[in-house]
Amino acid sequence: MSDLQSTGKIKEYPTGAVRDASEGKGFPHMIPPSIMRQLSVHFERGAKKYAKYNWMAGIPLSHYNDSIHRHIWEWEEGSTLEDNVAAIVWNAVCMGWTEEQIRAGKLPQELDDLPYRKHPTLSSCFYP
Repeated sequence: MSDLQSTGKIKEYPTGAVRDASEGKGFPHMIPPSIMRQLSVHFERGAKKYAKYNWMAGIPLSHYNDSIHRHIWEWEEGSTLEDNVAAIVWNAVCMGWTEEQIRAGKLPQELDDLPYRKHPTLSSCFYP
């Protein structure tokens, strides 16, 4: 059995208890549980429609980007045919994970097919 990991910083509480500092580790307690529930239901529906980990096989970043924008527009127009907020969050989460896997060399570089990343001159057309 290994020792407990430590950041090297200790937080002492008014009760006298001490614990490894949590700075830089995020604040999961700030994420609304209702949004996490919506997101998990969206994952479940996708697993039933396609396959449980289908999205992890690799979907181009442009597909996530396009879907995020379509769901934002549907949400703005008041469409309730789908849970657009969950779809926006799902696409953003999967896009972020895919980008992470591309950078780590675990998914093919070709999945990063966003044109403004590939062609720096396109992104600097309007902004010097």
